Amino acid sequence: MRKTVAVVFLFCAIVSGYAQNYTISGYVRDSETKEVLISANVYETESEKGCFTNSYGFYSLTLPKGVKTVHCSFLGYEQGVIDIDLAKDTTLQIYLNRSAKELSEVVVSGNTAVKNKRLGAVEMSVLQIKNTPALLGETDLMKSLQLIPGVQNTTEGKSDLSVRGGSPDQNLILLDGVPIYNANHVFGFLSVFNTDALKKVTLYKSGFPARFGGRLSSVVDITTKDGNKNLFSGSASVGLPTVKFNIEVPIAKDKTSFTFSARRTYLDLVMDAVNRWFIDEQSDSRANFFFHDINATIHHKMDDKTFVYISAYTGNDKLKQETRGIEDRITAHDASTENWDWGNTIISGKLSRIVAPNLFFKGALIYNHYHYQITTNDEYIVQDDQKASRSFLFSSGIKDYSVSADFEYYPTNSHNVKFGSIFTFHDFNPEVISLTSKSDTVVNKNNNPKSVFTKEFALYAEDDWNITRAIGLNAGLRFAAFNVNEKTYTSIDPRLSLRFLLTDKMALQAGYALMQQYVHLLSSNSVILQTDLWVPATDKVKPMQSNQYSLGVFYELPKTIFLSFETYYKSMQNVIDYKDGISYTGVSAGWENKVEAGIGRSYGMEFSVEKKGGQVTGTASYTWSKSERKFDEINFGEWFPAKYDRRHVINMLLNYKLNEKFDFTTTWTYHSGDRITLPMMTHIPLDIPDMWRTIEDLLELDHRNNYQMADYHRLDMGINYTSKKKKNRYSVLNLSVYNVYNRMNPYKLILESDMHKEVTGEHVYTHKLKQITLFPIIPSLSFTYHF
Repeated sequence: MRKTVAVVFLFCAIVSGYAQNYTISGYVRDSETKEVLISANVYETESEKGCFTNSYGFYSLTLPKGVKTVHCSFLGYEQGVIDIDLAKDTTLQIYLNRSAKELSEVVVSGNTAVKNKRLGAVEMSVLQIKNTPALLGETDLMKSLQLIPGVQNTTEGKSDLSVRGGSPDQNLILLDGVPIYNANHVFGFLSVFNTDALKKVTLYKSGFPARFGGRLSSVVDITTKDGNKNLFSGSASVGLPTVKFNIEVPIAKDKTSFTFSARRTYLDLVMDAVNRWFIDEQSDSRANFFFHDINATIHHKMDDKTFVYISAYTGNDKLKQETRGIEDRITAHDASTENWDWGNTIISGKLSRIVAPNLFFKGALIYNHYHYQITTNDEYIVQDDQKASRSFLFSSGIKDYSVSADFEYYPTNSHNVKFGSIFTFHDFNPEVISLTSKSDTVVNKNNNPKSVFTKEFALYAEDDWNITRAIGLNAGLRFAAFNVNEKTYTSIDPRLSLRFLLTDKMALQAGYALMQQYVHLLSSNSVILQTDLWVPATDKVKPMQSNQYSLGVFYELPKTIFLSFETYYKSMQNVIDYKDGISYTGVSAGWENKVEAGIGRSYGMEFSVEKKGGQVTGTASYTWSKSERKFDEINFGEWFPAKYDRRHVINMLLNYKLNEKFDFTTTWTYHSGDRITLPMMTHIPLDIPDMWRTIEDLLELDHRNNYQMADYHRLDMGINYTSKKKKNRYSVLNLSVYNVYNRMNPYKLILESDMHKEVTGEHVYTHKLKQITLFPIIPSLSFTYHF
């Protein structure tokens, strides 16, 4: 009997002790704008328990009953300290004030900085993006990401990324959780992301959490601003290629905000004027282009626990080329007009709610549309001076309709469990071709519409678990299913990341991820025009798959200097490439018969050093890597270097803040030369004395990607002058120089062939490679006014 009473008493004591734990939850916000703060640190010093806010600014912290002192810190803000008598589950909204110090002087260091570093994950603030030299007067997100070790540009001028040897289509680029299928503007000067609309960016190149899937190489998770709920604010800017402005409007104070950001190039207006004033109307050729981006968001607080978000993005590019007939050249051709048009449109509605003190929900409805279109109109003269016309339309695109539900559950302070699902209906439109011929007597039309409908579903669960103070892990599973043409592919993808805190200043991490990709990109490989087609996996072409293993060491030196070393090995299956002698022609018909499926592998090492505090900040990194592909029917079945195989890459970024008015920034980048396929023999028709052909078009190949162009290196510099702030009003004048020492970096090689006649009467051909350089030294100036 006594034993029974003792057991009951012990059980009641345990239950009573557990019942004395209560949960504090809520949001962390900017005290002035009411913008939520992502990854803010909320902790209680006595128990040394803490947590971080999620992507919606929500936190949940469980503590024993009693009087507690809760601290909250965030980069660039004064620390918040709140005393609370915890006697029940409590909703606590935390508001932080901006620090009077410069952001570069407010740095999280020590145990917290090293312990919370995640393998393969890099967080980038808007301030970091703006602290890089500007190309044509404007800083760019994708150009800034290319300075991270393991991340490269694909071609100079383009905003595409190659991450750890992968191709551009293997990157999942998310704008507020919605995939972006094309991140490039015309000529590749800028990406589609307006820096003024951004809030935070996180790049994952390994250690992928289970909530992400659908691509092999990386995830770029981009979050835009909620908006100022207290004061009307904004900015306006003019640079060499664009004008842009951003406004944040409090529709209902402390409840509803509206943000609107717009960017447009004005070069089309300049070129129109040039065409009118300086180019004869009878000239045989003229061209023009323009692009724009618009971001809009409404953020509404229904109550302290429930928020509604409505966001939209639209961006578009247009390029026009006009050619007029010249009597001594094209006697029957009167005029020709070609138009290229492409862009992205996104509309999403989201709901977030604190379901319980330790349970957070977010749901979304999403519409996503990417389109690409070419139209050609020819006017010509036929017999008896009759006028005729011919038009050609090529249109492609993809539409996505998605619904998702995600939960975050905090059973204890040591566990952060995420689980959810997403369903997407894809409408692939690889091409719609229309050819119309019209004369005074005949009209001919040929239409060929074609669509492919697919369904994609994913279910995931992951747990971020701090097992002890020195050991942690993120483990998860992702189930995915993809249905196309009555064929269904399924997969279960495990994800695992382990963290070991060796000392207060040093951490060791390891990770594994299995990834699937159900869409393929057929590309024309042109820097000027975007002629890419997205196509789904089919019963003939299987989904791509990758297995990545990674290991990293992170160490903090004095004076907020951080060292990191990461190494990885990635194997890929079912990657595709065009068969020898076949290339993309702008039409997807029969594409399955033009490509070959094979395997790939990438491995390498990445070293970096970063200084985060003081007047001088910056990073320096070196990457050694190798990326290869192998196909049964390509390159004689042997391994060959991948297109983006660059053995050595060096990046350096230096920022110096002289005083409150002047700051300087410099970047230098170097990488091994790009790989191309150089033919061993060419065939030149005898009746063409002068001929130009690109390397990709030539025949008689030895090995795929058998030639390496000259190494690439470039120095960029910038200076900012910031006027004295009066309340929230100030201006910034930026002067930047791209490619300071005017390095003639190779973009492409073309074959120049010439024929001359010998004295003997024999025709002799001479051939030489000619290097094409895209960007010489480019100075630029921009002016921004903040209010």
